[in-house]
Amino acid sequence: MIVICSDTSLAADPQISEDLKSISQAYFLPLYPNMVEEEDPIPMYAQKLLVTLIEYGFVNVSDILHLKTVAQCFLFLVGDLSNANVSNVKLCLALASAPDMDPKILSELRVVRKIGNLLEFVTAKGMEDFLEPTLDLCRAFILCGIGRNKGEALSKKPALLCDNGFDMSMAVHQRHSINDIGDFGFNMGIFLELAGSPEPQIADLASDCAVLLLRAAPRDGTMGFLANLPKVAHVMQSLNNEASQLQLLRIIYALAFCCRQYLAHAMILSIPVSALVQVETFVSALKQSNLEGVSNAASYLGMELERMPHCV
Repeated sequence: MIVICSDTSLAADPQISEDLKSISQAYFLPLYPNMVEEEDPIPMYAQKLLVTLIEYGFVNVSDILHLKTVAQCFLFLVGDLSNANVSNVKLCLALASAPDMDPKILSELRVVRKIGNLLEFVTAKGMEDFLEPTLDLCRAFILCGIGRNKGEALSKKPALLCDNGFDMSMAVHQRHSINDIGDFGFNMGIFLELAGSPEPQIADLASDCAVLLLRAAPRDGTMGFLANLPKVAHVMQSLNNEASQLQLLRIIYALAFCCRQYLAHAMILSIPVSALVQVETFVSALKQSNLEGVSNAASYLGMELERMPHCV
């Protein structure tokens, strides 16, 4: 079936396409739960085939959106991560990204910490083919918790993060949030590091994860962001160019949001004054930026930074 799918001339044939859908529904899907419990390498091939069938539209994600099958797809996260394959991650991504995925199912899995561990692992090992789908999986989980429409709006206009009206409109969505989404706060350092990546898609996904997490889990996200403040100035410097303007705005407004959260909730967190001064110095320079929106964003952030305690 994978060979047929990869042959565009065959996959485009209406009759073959219909036959593949029929075979998938009648034979493959009913057997899938048993195949993933067989000895290796059968589970790997079963998952690879399922990913292929989903990608080519022969299987709908809605066909497998029940707790047992979804839980099986995420089982690889509890084992040795060095044995994971990209198909594992892509399958989980397809499930988490499905419009009709119930956040309650993802919440019951309690795998956010494990996904974060996977991100740390693939980053440390330089597993480039894993990095983008893993970041995408992080983003899909966060989006599922806050609502895709609101999340997409925030991705495009990060200034909304500091908009009180937008803040109030999130309340309904967060009632259905993923319970352990705040565990991604432990991975904020990686999100920030990857936000400064020279790879545009990686930088985009990572900076987006950072901003969205602050909305999905304000306290945990803020603690994680401010704990990694020494990295922020470097990240902003690497993003200070026209091609990375949106990513730079995300980091600027993310830090402004964190400053507000820190003061509003009297958070107990030691912030290095040297890191704060370094950020302030660079933000001051950004006030003269010609990049669209950056000057105003830097001015706004500058005011928030002035309110932060500067005690040694």
